[in-house]
Amino acid sequence: MKILTVLLMNNAALRKLAYKSLLELATSQGFNASGKDEVFGCIFGRDSALTILKILKVHTHKPSLELLEISRKALLTLVKLQGREFNLESGEQPGKFIHEFRKSEKEKERLLSLKKPWYVYPDDTIKNYDSIDSTPLTLIAIYKYWQISQDSEFLLTVLPAVEAGLNWIITFGDMDKDDLIEYELPKERTHGGLPVQSWTDSHESLMDKFGKFPKYPIAPVEAQGYAWLALKLWGNFYLQHSPQFGQKLLAQSQKLKSVFNKKFIIKDSGHFYAAQALDGNKNKIKTITGNPLLLLWASFTSTKHTACIIDDEYIPDFVKRAFKEDLFDKDAGIRTMSTKSPTFNPSQNSYHNGSFWPILNGMVHEGLENWGFKLEANKLKEATIKPLLYFKTPIELYIKNELGNYQEFKSPSGQTSCKVQAWSAAAMLDLLTEESEFDNFFNPLYLFWQKILLKYNPWKTLPALTKNL
Repeated sequence: MKILTVLLMNNAALRKLAYKSLLELATSQGFNASGKDEVFGCIFGRDSALTILKILKVHTHKPSLELLEISRKALLTLVKLQGREFNLESGEQPGKFIHEFRKSEKEKERLLSLKKPWYVYPDDTIKNYDSIDSTPLTLIAIYKYWQISQDSEFLLTVLPAVEAGLNWIITFGDMDKDDLIEYELPKERTHGGLPVQSWTDSHESLMDKFGKFPKYPIAPVEAQGYAWLALKLWGNFYLQHSPQFGQKLLAQSQKLKSVFNKKFIIKDSGHFYAAQALDGNKNKIKTITGNPLLLLWASFTSTKHTACIIDDEYIPDFVKRAFKEDLFDKDAGIRTMSTKSPTFNPSQNSYHNGSFWPILNGMVHEGLENWGFKLEANKLKEATIKPLLYFKTPIELYIKNELGNYQEFKSPSGQTSCKVQAWSAAAMLDLLTEESEFDNFFNPLYLFWQKILLKYNPWKTLPALTKNL
């Protein structure tokens, strides 16, 4: 009993730290991805969207109007930074949401000192759009913010950006018109950029079976699931308000799901799983990573059913594969890459090649809960919290070395794990907020606030949206 009490006290302190960290990372424009003196102390589209989505999930159990308002500001900032035109040097395209935004000289310094400096806009800012998943993730975050807040003024403001983002997925996101979304770094670009444009964006994390960087365009596994969910959520929304557009979105989501299950599913260690990506020849990159498990997170849930881009028949195998010892560690969580992979790196400089990320584990945990795998979700939760208690901070990533000790990441150039990372803090907050403790039916503040919002909703004609939390 004493050990359990200490653990609960530690968890409570860690939860307070996660909340405090998010407030420290907040700015007038939303959330910085990491501390202002750390390497990612600026706005990142992907990080912002996932941080907001975790905050929104927590809000349904333990409301925080403070974090909700910062999330609103963050989404409006992403809308403001959304691509309007074509710019080869920055990757900007109409409707595409931003990857990275840096405005101060300190923020820009590192990227301008590279052999190929990044493009600077006439307003003296770096706006880079080299991300395949910022757009679908931001669209999901916008939808879920509206769903929870019922903020009609916000919705009216962002709908043009939503439509532009959805059109980007269908057009520019699908480079070769095969119904998947993919990316490439143009050969013609003279400024710097990202060769890998999914969340595991280190060059060494994406290699073919011969140890070479694959041919473009590349279709990452998790990005397909995000695109599917964005199309599904907004397709159902527009079905009520612009039926032709809604039907187009839902038809595209179905095509994407069909192609995905034909092209990505593999058999590994006796279980069905998914390839890391498809290369430019549509060959599977069969490296075993934690990324296919993110598809369980990208789920559409209604009163009738739960669905994701994976066909239902494969889902139990995905979960079994997740907990094989080459991918799961009972004291650290799910790895970015299997220990059996030819490119697995057990050393301290492993950024995405076998390291552990709280955001990955937080999202997989949520995915397991989406599909009713409660025992597995609790197992992963326990494993994820242990290193967070050790580091006592929402660290970006960590390593568990061959001696079984936790280490922070350290690259050959000296870059270390960010000590305060927004999406890590948001994932911590979610993991440490117990639904049973903060059930909405017994939370007077939540019920009172929701009634106020609904009473003063100016868009009376807008029907209630399906609950997809």
